Amino acid sequence: MSNENPRTVLLSTWPVLAALGLVTLLIVGMLGLDMFFSQQESRRTTDIVENSQRSITLLNNIRDHAKRLAATNSEQEIDELTRAIDEDARNYDPLATYQGERVEWTHLQGLLDELSHNPSNRKRTASLVEREIDSSIDKLLSINFLEGSSHVAAIRAAHRQALWSDVVVGGIVIAIALAISLWLLRVLGHQRRLIVERVQLLDEKNRELEAFAGRAAHDLRSPMNPIRGYTDLILESPGLPDDVTGMVRRIRRSVDRMSSVVDNMLALSVSGRPPVGHSSSALAVERLIEEMGAELQGVDLVTKLRAGRVACTEEVLAQILRNLIGNAIKFRAHSRPLRITIETRDVGPMVEIAIDDNGLGMDPESARHAFEPFYRGPIDRELPGHGLGLAIVDRTTRSLGGTCELSSVLDHSTRIVVRLPRA
Repeated sequence: MSNENPRTVLLSTWPVLAALGLVTLLIVGMLGLDMFFSQQESRRTTDIVENSQRSITLLNNIRDHAKRLAATNSEQEIDELTRAIDEDARNYDPLATYQGERVEWTHLQGLLDELSHNPSNRKRTASLVEREIDSSIDKLLSINFLEGSSHVAAIRAAHRQALWSDVVVGGIVIAIALAISLWLLRVLGHQRRLIVERVQLLDEKNRELEAFAGRAAHDLRSPMNPIRGYTDLILESPGLPDDVTGMVRRIRRSVDRMSSVVDNMLALSVSGRPPVGHSSSALAVERLIEEMGAELQGVDLVTKLRAGRVACTEEVLAQILRNLIGNAIKFRAHSRPLRITIETRDVGPMVEIAIDDNGLGMDPESARHAFEPFYRGPIDRELPGHGLGLAIVDRTTRSLGGTCELSSVLDHSTRIVVRLPRA
């Protein structure tokens, strides 16, 4: 069986945590790069589209103004068209950046200056507009189309590059994630084996402890039985002095207390492994009340039995109820008649069993420690007992998958609520 400490195994998983952190950083980085490149491509595409549309609009405006300027003789219209051509030229000038575009744009500017600022040369204006200016603008439009096509190709290349980068980074992330998964499976498998080994070890130790408790109980009972028998015989002998009779009775009471301690310790040792079974809560309560008839003499007993079957044997349920009712009887207040209320009801998947009494009650400190083995509060010390009854109830209840709650008011009442799974 492995002796490796589980804490050491947990501490050895730091490479897994580091790898997980690296994968997280890679994923975040990849998303960040995708967002950055997507934003850059979107901005670049928008600029290209806007510049292309603006260039085409400006060139068409210049062509239209030039034709109107060549055909008019109105000085006012000539001034307005000249200013419009100059304004369009100023707006187009920063956009003339593509290879060969600046040369053609300079040539077109010369033609526009000749048309706008040399009105005396009107005779060749029509042919100038029809041939040279139209030809130059057509060349510029072609250059803008080529520029847009080259930018689109560059954007597509950048997009392909970003796509391949995503594929490479994604492959790295998947490989690291796969390695981490294999590592985690290995670590978890190792830890699972350790847990199984320790559970088996605990089960083995529990079985050994129960076997020891059984043997110890048997061995402790064996010498007490003759003592009990001899004390009974002595007490039945006639003519015993009073002092001898008193000593023999004290011996008998001590033997009974010792037997009770042995029985309770044995019950506590096996309370964590109750047998599996089903039983009727109402029937178990009724049979227990009949069994404890002598102890319940003079007790105002009220029962409200509305629950169904419980997922435990009747013997286990009777043991729980016997301890609770026995505690209520033991810690009764002699200043008032004892009243015990037993109520059972179904609450969802659980059966709730509540036992109320109007006995001595507990102070808050005693109530907090009530389920601890061998704990006895100030009031408990004045009465016989060993502090194991409620501990047995709590441990048995929890082992069945239930809960046990206690609330108490000193010199007033105590309420214990046990919840067990329904059958």
